[in-house]
Amino acid sequence: ENLSLLTLTSKAMRNLIEGYRVTRFAGLHGCSYKDIHGQLSVEQQAAMLNLYHKLGLLMKRSTCLYATKDRLKIVNEFLTRMACSNNSDICKDQSRCVALLCFGKFLHTVIAGWDDSECQRAFEAVCQHMCMPRYVKTVVASKPGSHCHLEATVRHFYRRIFLDPCITTPDKAFWITRILKPWPIVFQARLLYILYAGHFSSGAIQWHEMSETTPADKEHASLFFGSVSNILQILHLHSTEWSGDEILCIIDEMTGTPEDWLIENVAGLLLACGECIATKMLVSKAINGRFLELASIIASLCLVCVKHNYSLTQVMAMLDCILGVIDTPRARLTFLNRVLDTFRELILDTHEFTDADEGNDNEFFYHVSALTEFTKELAQLAYKQILSH
Repeated sequence: ENLSLLTLTSKAMRNLIEGYRVTRFAGLHGCSYKDIHGQLSVEQQAAMLNLYHKLGLLMKRSTCLYATKDRLKIVNEFLTRMACSNNSDICKDQSRCVALLCFGKFLHTVIAGWDDSECQRAFEAVCQHMCMPRYVKTVVASKPGSHCHLEATVRHFYRRIFLDPCITTPDKAFWITRILKPWPIVFQARLLYILYAGHFSSGAIQWHEMSETTPADKEHASLFFGSVSNILQILHLHSTEWSGDEILCIIDEMTGTPEDWLIENVAGLLLACGECIATKMLVSKAINGRFLELASIIASLCLVCVKHNYSLTQVMAMLDCILGVIDTPRARLTFLNRVLDTFRELILDTHEFTDADEGNDNEFFYHVSALTEFTKELAQLAYKQILSH
């Protein structure tokens, strides 16, 4: 830190420190790399991140007159020495290793204040240096789970270097856009799942989790949907590079990856994304005539709200918007009947298995409660004028 401050005093001092940096530290590489590849306590991790922040300042200030190309060359040399793949003898557990996080701290410190075009160059240089485009193409074009180690590598690389170190929301919007935009929508959805939606355990993405199980409670739901819904909200609210339709297409593709999610999980994701995105998604389905699917989602939204003690107010607001885009009164009535028919099917299906499996008692209760609450809301809307007097 003191050296980096001295570089600001004069050109001669900066040249002297730059020479010292290159020779003494072999290009900032004089620090030990073994420590960052081992398991560290929270305090040790914080100390390491602080160290690499200071190294980033030294690099930034001592090379301030260098061309961007030359600065990125030094950055990539630094990454080469830190990368887990080049330290496999000491990096035994990539999921717990903080090396990439430390490099991310270093990189973000170096490029702080750069304009977007220079940051784009930095992104491309670092990714190309580590062959990331090739790795991403392999995992998004292959059967999910067929390259577990490579999927984990992609997840750790992008999150720890570019996304996790972000301090501001616009920064995160910028970097996630750089990561996703080069790919077609189908691949964007799969890559987003790898980065945020899939539960990561035992060193692998749990691809079928969303198609096989639902969250038991509000806290579990946050683990399921919190991270990916946050990213979708960031793209929707803080990036001008994404249209509303693109975000809806990503959600539609992702909820069918690698096979259709359980409808309750689709509802859980929409609730986590917020009323604005959820309403646009549901209205889009209504415009495209996907009424059976829509009825199932509305019923599941009510179910999730009851399970997690949420108010049905926002669900009813969404329903109002849906009815607003359905052309005729007859079609609106048909749709409402489909929603109620869906509740009936859910209750009957659950009841069928209740005797055989006592664990379904709770599900039966939640389904009946969801129908009850939905009916109450409909009754209040239907008799609003009478009830207000």
